[in-house]
Amino acid sequence: MSLVEIKKEGPIDKGVTRNKVLDFDQGMAINLQIKAGETVPRHHANTDVIVYVASGEVLFGVEENRHHMKEGSLLHLKPFEKHDIEALQDASLLVFKIGSNPRCSL
Repeated sequence: MSLVEIKKEGPIDKGVTRNKVLDFDQGMAINLQIKAGETVPRHHANTDVIVYVASGEVLFGVEENRHHMKEGSLLHLKPFEKHDIEALQDASLLVFKIGSNPRCSL
């Protein structure tokens, strides 16, 4: 068993911050914080990915589609789906990479 507390810091003061919060046999969990107006460029992961918006709002591009996600939104990506993110507001995302090799092309 692993228990992790995700602490909400004050306002996001950097462009994009990634913090691995949990590592397990078949994946990892990452807290991704993105300042409003910043972007994460198009990339892919070689595993399933689940993205949960803990706070804020983002435009999440998957292949050729754009999805407006806000606090409480959840998204599943299949392996190798190309995606990018643009923060509309300061945003905190929980990203769960699930699979035996949770690397990312970013």
